Amino acid sequence: MRFLIWQTAFLGDVILSTPLILTLKRNFPTSRITFVGRPFVRELFKGWDIDLLPFSKGLLESFSIVAKIKNYDVAIVPHRSLRTALIMLFSGISRRIGFDRSELRLAFTDVVKHRWELHEIDRNLELLRPLGVKDFVRKTYLPLGDEEKEAVLRKFGLRDKGYVVINPFSNFALKEWSLDNWEKLIKGLKDEEIVVTGLGSDLEKARSLEERTRFRNLVGRTSLRELMGVIAGAKVVISNDSSPVHIANALGVPAVTIYTATSSDYGFYPLKGAYLNNPAPCSPCSPNPKRCRTGTRECLGLPSPDLVLEVLEEFL
Repeated sequence: MRFLIWQTAFLGDVILSTPLILTLKRNFPTSRITFVGRPFVRELFKGWDIDLLPFSKGLLESFSIVAKIKNYDVAIVPHRSLRTALIMLFSGISRRIGFDRSELRLAFTDVVKHRWELHEIDRNLELLRPLGVKDFVRKTYLPLGDEEKEAVLRKFGLRDKGYVVINPFSNFALKEWSLDNWEKLIKGLKDEEIVVTGLGSDLEKARSLEERTRFRNLVGRTSLRELMGVIAGAKVVISNDSSPVHIANALGVPAVTIYTATSSDYGFYPLKGAYLNNPAPCSPCSPNPKRCRTGTRECLGLPSPDLVLEVLEEFL
């Protein structure tokens, strides 16, 4: 049987869909599995024995990809966009399984209830129930060998399990805890080597933070696989609601999530580690908030760094 998994959302969403691959491999060991995701999946899943079909979401590419996927038997679609639904509708795939919250749900032959009360892993695994699957793999996975990890640690002069990774940044500004709080947290971890990660677009904020306190600044200096290696060698990852949390768990590293405008209620919390929900009365806003409803951005200053330090004691 030929399975197509379609998840073209953000990096964290893709990682949280890897239990679909693991579960299909367990229940249909002779099947062929192809994953459709943004071009970063080539690097993210490098070395994994699955087929990859990168998709940049361009208009012309949306037409051409229909021809590439038409011969699959089953499409499993955690992504809920209209573009995705239309591609599924015209794909000719005989069985297309998606969520009832998907736009244009009529594009799917099997519709599964989308339940916010579940962790995203469990929510996605519900998509396999129409296939009669009962034996689920409830863990994420990323392919990264010890040799590759050790090479990354040597490159950046890091000692395995000798440091803490902090990720203060996000694609969504309302997910970012204030720099003042990150400064206090880093100063509170004075006995730990701190490594701060992020994208090149985060450099200005990272430099502002670097002026206030000391840490190893790897912002904008790592490829995706190098970031995986750095995270794999950490004692713990401390992050806002962002993909390093899910990279960490997929590599067996505990993560602590600090929520601002989002919440664990949406089901993206770490399964290995801990999290702090935000005490602001207006939090949460939405899974991917773009605008502060109150105009105060009160949640960005909460919770307090002291509370985070208390939670971290377990992992240090």
